Amino acid sequence: MAPQAPGTSASRASPPDRPGSLPGTTAVLAAGGSAPGSRAALLTRAPAAAQWLGAGAAVLVAVVLAAALVRDGDSLARLEEAASAERAAPAASTLRRPVVPRPSDAVPADELAAATAGGVLPLEALAVRYPKDPAIFRALMLRHALPPPYHAAALAAAKRLLELDRGAASDDDVKRVLSSAAGGPPEAASAALELMASSMGSHGADLLYELSVGTSALKERAARRFAEAAVLERATPALRIAHELRVATSCKARQALLERAAADGDRRAIDVLTPLTSGKSKGCGFLGMSRCAAPCASIAKEIKAAIQAIEARTGPSPGAADAPASR
Repeated sequence: MAPQAPGTSASRASPPDRPGSLPGTTAVLAAGGSAPGSRAALLTRAPAAAQWLGAGAAVLVAVVLAAALVRDGDSLARLEEAASAERAAPAASTLRRPVVPRPSDAVPADELAAATAGGVLPLEALAVRYPKDPAIFRALMLRHALPPPYHAAALAAAKRLLELDRGAASDDDVKRVLSSAAGGPPEAASAALELMASSMGSHGADLLYELSVGTSALKERAARRFAEAAVLERATPALRIAHELRVATSCKARQALLERAAADGDRRAIDVLTPLTSGKSKGCGFLGMSRCAAPCASIAKEIKAAIQAIEARTGPSPGAADAPASR
C-alpha cells in the first residue's frame, strides 16, 4: 500500500486516531528501564497496540526507502494496479482532447496540484484512487520523464493516458516523451515503438516516419514498424505521398506522383523532392571534376512546380528563403 503523501486532501483515508495515552505504558516507562527483564521483556509487556504501531512505523520506513531505490519497478506495479482497477472502454478515433472525466472520476484540482508538487508517490496514490482521470497519468508521465528519465515508468503512464484519451496522441509532451524513450535502452525503445505503431493513430505514424528517415541507431527498426500495413493505413495523405516519393525507384515513378504531391504534400514531400532538382558542382566526369546533373533533371520543372504548389498551401519550407533560386 502506498504511503500517505503530505498535503493531500482530507478526503483521503486516514490512519486510526491515536489515543493520548496507551493503557499499561505509563508504568513501564516510569520504571526508567529498571523493570524486570531485558529490552525484549519490556517489549513483551507492552500492549499489543503499541507493538503494532512500532511495527507499522518500521514497515513504513522500509517502503519509503525501497520506493526511492526502485522507483521504476514500483511505479510500473502501481500503474498496472490503477489500470486493472477499472479500464475505460476504447475511445473512438474521433475523440477530442482533453477528455473531461465524470465528476466522480476526476481528481480535485487541489489534490492533483499537491500530489504533483509532492512527487511520484503521491501521484501514484491518486492514480489508484482515480484510475479514469487522464490528468493524473499525464502528470505521472512527465514526472518520470524528468532527468534522469525513468523510461519504462514514463511509457507505462503514457500508455494508460492514451487508453483513456486517444486525443492525447496529438500532445507535444507525449510525442517528446515517446521520442526520448525510443532513444533509450533496448526495452524502452521497443515499448516506445510499439506505442507509436499501435496507440497513437496518424501521430504515431508521423513519429515512426521521422525516426525512419533520421540518423539514429533506431532508423531501421522504426522503418520496419512504419512499413506495417496497419501503420500505413493510419497515415495521413501528406505522409503517404512523402513515403511513396521516398521509396519510388525512378524519376518516372516519381513523376506519376507529382500531382498528388502538389495536392496533399507537406514539408516531408518537399524534403524528398528538392534534392532531385539540384546537381553537384563537382564529382562527375573526368577525374570527378565536372558538374553533376540533377538526379531527375528531365522532370525538374515539374518537380519545382509541385514544390511551389505545396508551399502555396503550407507556407515556405524552413530555409527556403536562403536557398538559391536556380542551380
